[in-house]
Amino acid sequence: MSGEDRQKSPLAAIVSILVGIGLSVGVGFWALGTPGHDPVGNAILTARTAMSDSFDTLRSAPEDGHPDWEAASMVLHDADAERGASLIAQHGCGSCHIVPGVSRAHGTVGPSLAGFRDRAYVAGVLPNRPGDLVDWLMRPSVHSPDTAMPDLGLTESEGRDMAAYLYTLRQDR
Repeated sequence: MSGEDRQKSPLAAIVSILVGIGLSVGVGFWALGTPGHDPVGNAILTARTAMSDSFDTLRSAPEDGHPDWEAASMVLHDADAERGASLIAQHGCGSCHIVPGVSRAHGTVGPSLAGFRDRAYVAGVLPNRPGDLVDWLMRPSVHSPDTAMPDLGLTESEGRDMAAYLYTLRQDR
C-alpha cells in the first residue's frame, strides 16, 4: 500500500462512518414517528403529487407522441381556473370584455378574451407568459400608464387563478 493510499483510506473510512450514522439517525426518527404518522411517506407522497401535477400537461402529448412544450409553458401551478372564472365574474371583467364561459361577460369596451391562450401579447405590451399575465392583472397601469384597464387590487393568488382561467381559452382550430 503506497503512502497516498494510506492517506485516502482513513478519510474514506470517516466518510463511510458519517454516512452510516446519518442514515441510522434518519431511520431512527422515521421508526419513532407516531403510529399512523409517516413523515417520510408523507414527504414522498407530497413530492410525487407535485411531480405528477407538473407533468400532467406533458402526459397529454399530441398524437405525434411528442410532449406539448407550449402547453407546459402555460401551466400556472397552485392556481384554480374554476375560481379564476368566478373572480372574473365578481370583478366585473365582463362589463368590458367578452369572456367565454363567464356569465354576463359580453362587454365591448376592451378586446374579447376568446382564444386568449394563443395570443402573442398581453394588452399589446407584455409577452403572453404566465408570470407577465399575472403581473398585468395585478398592476396593469404599471405596464401601460394610459390603459383603460383598472387596477382591481388583486392579490397574487387571485391573479394566478384568473390567469389560469384565461389560459383555458383557446382558439378554435
